[in-house]
Amino acid sequence: MGIRRLEMVFNNELGRTSKITLDDVRDEVTQLDVQTAMENIINKNIFDTSGGELVGIESARIVTTAIEEMLE
Repeated sequence: MGIRRLEMVFNNELGRTSKITLDDVRDEVTQLDVQTAMENIINKNIFDTSGGELVGIESARIVTTAIEEMLE
C-alpha cells in the first residue's frame, strides 16, 4: 500500500519558501491542475505565512511513499 502526496512549494514576501502538502492525491491529477490550484491559492491570498503572503510558485511534485505493514 502506498501514499501519493502532492507537495506545492511557494515563494513568500520575504523571499523564503513555504510548502503545502496534500495526501492521497488522485492518480489523474495533471500539471495544469496543480498550476491552476497554486495560482488560485496565490490570487485569493488564502494562506499567510511567517514570511508574509504567498507571492509566487517555486515548484510542485508528487511523492509516492510505499508502506509495508509488518504487524497488524
